Amino acid sequence: MLNIYRYIILFFLVLPVQLFSQITVSGFVTDEVTGEALFGTNILIYKDSLNLAGLPLNGTATNSYGFYAVPKLLSGKYFLVARYLGYKPLIREINIISSTESLQYNFELIHEEIKLEKIFITGEKSDENKISTIDISPELLNKLPGLSGEAEIIKSLQLLPGVQVANELSSGLYIRGSSPDQNLTLVDGTILYNPSHLGNFASTFNSDAVQSIRLIKGAFPAEYGGRLSSVLDIRLRSGTKEKNKGIIGVGTLSSRLLLEGPLGENATYIISGRIMYYDVLQKKIFNSTITPWYNFYDLNGKISYNLSTSDILWIEGFMSRDHIYSPPENKQIAYGIEWENTAVTLNWLKISSKSTFLNSSISYVDYRFRSILTDNTANSLTAANFSSSILKDLFLKSSAEVHLQENKVIETGAELAIHNYNLIYSDFYNEVMENNLNAQPGIISAEASLYFKYDWRIFGNLQTSTGARFYYFRSQKYYRFEPRLSASYLITDDFHLNAAFAIAHQFLHLIIRNDISLPTDLWYPSSKVINPGRSTQYVFGFDSYFNNQEYQFSVEGYYKWMANLYEFKTAAVYQPGESIDELLTVGKGEAYGIEFFLNKRMGNLSGWIGYTLSWTKRKFDELNAGKVFYPRYDRRHDISIVFAYSLTDNLTIGGTWNYSTGQAYTVPLGQYQFQNIGIGEATLLKVDYTDRNAFRLPDYHRLDINLTYKFVWMNLVSEVYLNMHNLYNRQNPFSYYLSKDENDDTVLRQITLFPFIPTIGVNIKF
Repeated sequence: MLNIYRYIILFFLVLPVQLFSQITVSGFVTDEVTGEALFGTNILIYKDSLNLAGLPLNGTATNSYGFYAVPKLLSGKYFLVARYLGYKPLIREINIISSTESLQYNFELIHEEIKLEKIFITGEKSDENKISTIDISPELLNKLPGLSGEAEIIKSLQLLPGVQVANELSSGLYIRGSSPDQNLTLVDGTILYNPSHLGNFASTFNSDAVQSIRLIKGAFPAEYGGRLSSVLDIRLRSGTKEKNKGIIGVGTLSSRLLLEGPLGENATYIISGRIMYYDVLQKKIFNSTITPWYNFYDLNGKISYNLSTSDILWIEGFMSRDHIYSPPENKQIAYGIEWENTAVTLNWLKISSKSTFLNSSISYVDYRFRSILTDNTANSLTAANFSSSILKDLFLKSSAEVHLQENKVIETGAELAIHNYNLIYSDFYNEVMENNLNAQPGIISAEASLYFKYDWRIFGNLQTSTGARFYYFRSQKYYRFEPRLSASYLITDDFHLNAAFAIAHQFLHLIIRNDISLPTDLWYPSSKVINPGRSTQYVFGFDSYFNNQEYQFSVEGYYKWMANLYEFKTAAVYQPGESIDELLTVGKGEAYGIEFFLNKRMGNLSGWIGYTLSWTKRKFDELNAGKVFYPRYDRRHDISIVFAYSLTDNLTIGGTWNYSTGQAYTVPLGQYQFQNIGIGEATLLKVDYTDRNAFRLPDYHRLDINLTYKFVWMNLVSEVYLNMHNLYNRQNPFSYYLSKDENDDTVLRQITLFPFIPTIGVNIKF
């Protein structure tokens, strides 16, 4: 009995020492030359001696900011190994003593060229739980066709299963049957309302400045909120700390410039800009065409400052402007559409004394959209329209990431958003109305949210992520709760099952007119009449790898139910001073489908084939006689083929072909005359339409080919490209409208934006 007491006393004497000596080792992993964070770096821990052939004691991977943390290490000698594809492994020896509370070790990895018979294009397979998530390498995108000779991020995303092409004019992504406003787009954590230029062939930021791209197609985790469908999370580079350098690209349609370098010992900068002058070329060569004239520009900048080894501060901003307008040859219809993005963000990253990763930011966003459409023909049959949305937002965000154990991570945070909307909508255009800010009073709203997420690897083959968001919307005192749950089970190293469930809410609605195919985007907030949108999502699928992981095959099914969706009422007519609330009607919808993805990941030939079979439905009591209809976001079939082939070390060919079912559209069946009884007794011409979206536009398909040749010119790394956009000149429509021909007969006219366009250009690094 005495021995038992001795062991008990010894246990309670040793336990505090053991608890006290449990140390967390954390830090950042960056590129030694550029200083860029290396997301997904593996950190392996070996005890006492280094045996790379054996199993490590512990391990983790860096997050999107390059941060890692290994908790609960006891006193002793350890070896830390940092491994990242394309970089030399770096080994650090550390000694932990009981008096140490926490240790910080930053890794600066050295890039090395890897010559292998087979090259991994998408990186090593990870056991990280990433359901409905795709990480895209900017290096792979650079091999695909692009009008401007650079990686076209938004266009390339549309080549993935579940992400569908809308039409030549659509800006934004149609993901799993959702409208573009239901997709949350973040650039370094800042919301971007419209992430792309016209036709989605370029994003509103220079792709040369992009560090990482992550697309979550559904059932996203708790750290994301405010949207119903999906998340596009883009991280931009911070600029090199090595020396001043840059990239200049000159092409027939657009040009771009990027500059980056150090600002002293602790700071870096990066600035990039682009301009597209398609309308200048049109005016000089195709002056007699009715193809829309178009131009854009964008500018991005970022300054990063290392306050200490544990604190990083950066400020960044970006702005862009698009303008599409009708050419003089188009006598029947006149239109002018433009949108602008402006944003400024201040961000602070910090490792606390307890090795907790903190991230705080404040950002200001200004988004403006303006659309004017008029029909100049006699007895006009096309509805005129003027809409203007001005959104000004202030966002405050703060989050913390705590590594409790090797297999347990907690993330929590709070967000506050203050919105100021100024909206104008009318069936006619008047400059006085547009310039008079009191014509439509501004709307101010605020929302706050808290979130919590817990990632836990319960045992070796099962990884779970549970979480929730809590929302408060001030305008109507809405309180909302959003549970999130996902799990991944590894049956073998090459086959694992995925499942996820999520509820989400959205307090901002994008209202689009269905009788006008040109953009008439009207962003409208929830109010006393307009309730927040709601979605419930279910996801289930599997990933498999075979032939020594050379091929990846994935199948994923989804179901999404949506409520509090809004559209304009049938024949809604705006009266000056009237609330837009009165023009809208509420409904519900559902989207479901199955996605197939076959990806060749190695070798000189790489690429993928994707196929999606899907349905999207809407039901409004006040629309289409209460019957179910298919919205324009519905696509029954969607196929994408993507390939990149290295002909030689310097010559690469890339190609993309995509096909999708035509967009649902409401078209006229006939016309009739209506005798107006009254003064003048004028005869009015009216049009009889089909059921809502009962007609399908022609199927959309297009082939793009790109050739890139790399060479050295005057000691400068350079490349010349030849891009053939829409190789077989498919006349995909981006707009239809009713008009009169020379015989005064009513005709349905089509406008095509981009026919076959060959472009050449050169990119030079200096």
